[in-house]
Order: sequence, then C-alpha cells, then structure tokens
Amino acid sequence: MDKNIGEQLNKAYEAFRQACMDRDSAVKELQQKTENYEQRIREQQEQLSLQQTIIDKLKSQLLLVNSSRDNSYDCVPLLEDSEARKNNLTLDQPHDKVKSGIPREKQSKVDISAKSNIQILIQ
Repeated sequence: MDKNIGEQLNKAYEAFRQACMDRDSAVKELQQKTENYEQRIREQQEQLSLQQTIIDKLKSQLLLVNSSRDNSYDCVPLLEDSEARKNNLTLDQPHDKVKSGIPREKQSKVDISAKSNIQILIQ
C-alpha cells in the first residue's frame, strides 16, 4: 500500500510541476505578445503623428493658396500623379517617412485615401 501511495504522490507532483511550467510558459508568451503589441502601437502612433503633421502642413498651404488667389477662381486645380511626375514635383520629406512603414500593397490604398482627404479639404 505504501508503494501505491508513493507512486500516486509522484504522479501528482509531476502533474503539478508540469502545470507550473505550462503556466510560466503562458505568462512569458503573454508578456512577449504584450510587448510586441505595445511596440506596434507606438510605431502606429508615430505614423499617425507624421500624417497629422502632413495634414496640418497641407491645410496651411491650402489656406495660404486660398487667401492669395484671385476671387474669380472657385477652386484650386490638383495635379494628377502623372502631371506631378512630368514636372518632377514631390511631397516633402515627412511623407516619405510615413510611406516607409507601409507595406507596398497598402501604399496604393494610402495614396488613394490621401488624395480623397486632400480633395475633401479643398471643398
């Protein structure tokens, strides 16, 4: 009987030890994921800050253009991408920094979104 109880205690202890190792592993994995998510959030906040800077700069440029233009014109024409390329026109450096953090397949969506936002600002 004593041998049977000893085996049961050993099995119970081994199960407890394994459960503790599993718990520690899960805690470590959760901490790692939390750190990764926090890092991604910080990076996205930086991108948002850069984009807000670009938006503010574009708004101020738009206000400047609107205040200096003749009253006979109702809108300011926007250059299309092909026209901008022909004239070698580019946006300021912060725009390049924002784009560098965006995967290539998402850049076109961001470009379309930015154009939409600029057109909304003009209206």
